[in-house]
Amino acid sequence: MTATVTGTLAEWLCSARYDEFPEGVRSKAADVAFDSIGAMVACSTLPEVRAVTELVERVGGNGECSVIGHRFMTTVTGAAMANGGMAHGDEVDPVHLKSAGGHVAAGIVPTALAMGEWLGKNGKDVLRAIVLGYEMGGRLMPIFYRARDYVTRRFYPTAVVANLSSAVTAGVMLGLSREQMQVAMCVAAYQAAGVDNMIKDPAHLGKTFQVGCANRNGVTAALLAANGCRAPDDILDGVYSLFDAFLTQPDAGADVAKDVGQYFSITDVMHKRYPVGSPNQTYLQGLFGLIDRHALKPDDIAQLEVQIPTRGVFRVPSTRHPSISGPAVCAIAAATGTLDFYMLHDPKGIVDRRVHEMQQRVKFVGRDDWKGLEHGRHAIVTIATVSGAKYSDEVWHVSMTRAELERKFHGLVVPRFGADKAARLARLLENLGDADSVRPLMSELRVG
Repeated sequence: MTATVTGTLAEWLCSARYDEFPEGVRSKAADVAFDSIGAMVACSTLPEVRAVTELVERVGGNGECSVIGHRFMTTVTGAAMANGGMAHGDEVDPVHLKSAGGHVAAGIVPTALAMGEWLGKNGKDVLRAIVLGYEMGGRLMPIFYRARDYVTRRFYPTAVVANLSSAVTAGVMLGLSREQMQVAMCVAAYQAAGVDNMIKDPAHLGKTFQVGCANRNGVTAALLAANGCRAPDDILDGVYSLFDAFLTQPDAGADVAKDVGQYFSITDVMHKRYPVGSPNQTYLQGLFGLIDRHALKPDDIAQLEVQIPTRGVFRVPSTRHPSISGPAVCAIAAATGTLDFYMLHDPKGIVDRRVHEMQQRVKFVGRDDWKGLEHGRHAIVTIATVSGAKYSDEVWHVSMTRAELERKFHGLVVPRFGADKAARLARLLENLGDADSVRPLMSELRVG
């Protein structure tokens, strides 16, 4: 039988063992779970997430799986959808460094938790599924970011990729065979969709809902495959493949299984320092750095210029929610000296004369010469002051430390759950790899 990309990748995904992963990979899986769950707790009551959770609760079903930040329990597919929506309920969850964006973790962690609770799996099982689900998402996402035309091909890569990464995650938890995993990938691709009209979205429903559906779809695909469903086994190969459908490039994924088992995609996760969209992360480092080093006050700033890749300017227009809109994000940061998740999502917190006035001084400049994906974490920030001084800094993204991740987690969880519960959750997550069952963690993640 001729080897295919789909078959090669599925073979490894089904056979890879947690104890064989390098220590750095296991550590990254724990960080991804930790950071993602903090994001899910914070986003659990946002309006767009509530719309999804209320639907899941109303539709009902046997209550076997937890919905984070809520009292009720639901079906495994319902929990994957509800928790998946809050995993990308806004712009605070991890993204993928090699694609300078793409919310890989949001398509994996909710599925791993829902399946783990449903099946009674232990912590290592959940972390293994996170590593392998991320492997699928992390290998697909750079292809879509590299090959998609941002102007004419208006689909949302995260939502498309998350269908397949969720299916792999669920398939790993179910112990699918190679052949079944190939079917699950195909059935997941049948459900893949992601209209990228979010530049018109005044809130975050488009991204939240599509990622929630992707988690539900992936679980559904894996369950169908486990139940003996039949489908083509080459969805990543050639004509009629996933890449043919979305990129009109049948062989775009020819190298998707390259170095499998040697390079691990999860090692290129990017944790967000600020609760805003990926194109905003790097320049904010430069902005806050300049403000701190030169002791600048908001009234000192006459003009603020940000240079990022032109594609980044296109992705952060002023029409979007303040957590994504570049001009709004930059103005809030410069006018208030901070970017707090709960402030950004408090309708009163962003209606501020200082922010409005600062936004008139903000200018974004697209760099046409910054075309590589690596330039998504590259920026030049220049501040001209009212006294005539000019300060500039060229910056590249600096990864978060574990201590910063812990501060971020508590900053997201404490306002929602309180300090005691946040501390209990942190301990459970720190010891997830040794947990006999994921169910105590999921119980703690509910309220009431």
